[in-house]
Amino acid sequence: MKIIALGDTHGRDHWKEIAASNRFDKLIFIGDYFDSHGELSADIQISNFKEIVLFKKSFPEKVILLLGNHDYHYLDQTFGKYTGYQHEYENEISDLLVNAVDEKLIQIAFIWQRFLFTHAGVTKTWCSDKSIDLRDLENSINSLFISAPKSFMFNPGICGSSSGDDVTQSPIWVRPNSLLQDKIDNYIQIVGHTQYSRIEIRDNVAFIDTLGESGEYLVIEDEIMRSSG
Repeated sequence: MKIIALGDTHGRDHWKEIAASNRFDKLIFIGDYFDSHGELSADIQISNFKEIVLFKKSFPEKVILLLGNHDYHYLDQTFGKYTGYQHEYENEISDLLVNAVDEKLIQIAFIWQRFLFTHAGVTKTWCSDKSIDLRDLENSINSLFISAPKSFMFNPGICGSSSGDDVTQSPIWVRPNSLLQDKIDNYIQIVGHTQYSRIEIRDNVAFIDTLGESGEYLVIEDEIMRSSG
C-alpha cells in the first residue's frame, strides 16, 4: 500500500504533477482548497477545486478529500467567517462545497490502519466533549459532521486562543502545540492547517502543510513515512 498525502492546497495545482508522477493506492488531500490570501485569484481556486472533484469522481476509491477550516466556513450550515474569506465569491464556492458534501465526496477524517488523517488533528478533549466513539473513530467523526456540522466551528476554548491553540478545538482547527499535548492514543496523525517550511514528524504526528513552502508531500509506504518533492 502506497499513500500520498498532500498539504493545504489553497488553490494551487501542485497535485496534478504529483498525481501524474507517482503510483499510489490512496491520494489524500488534507483540505483547505480555498482562500489563498491573495496568492491566487478566486477564479483559479474555483477552477482548481472543480478539477480536484473530477479527479475524485474518476478515482472514487483512491482519492480522499478532507475538509479544512477554509472550506468549512463557506458551508450553508455554519456561521462565522475566518481570515481570507472571499465574500464576493461566497455563493459560487459554497455551492461547490455543499454539492461535494451532499455527494459524499468530501469528509472530515480518514483512517488507514494506524494512520489518522484530518485537516488539523484530533484531541482527546474534543472527542470527549462531542461523545465521539473511539472504537469507530472515522465513522463517528464523519457522521457528526453530517448531523451536527456546527460541532466543528471555531470556539474560544479554555485558553482563549485566537489562533485555535486549544485542546477543545475541532479536527479542522486545533493547532500543533495543543494537538501534541492532547492527541488521542494509538494513532499516527497526519495533519495540515499550520504551515511549515518542511515536513516535520514529532511524537507520532506528521505536519504536512508545506506545498506553499518547500512543495514537499508525504509518502507512506509499507507503513513507513517519508517526505518527497
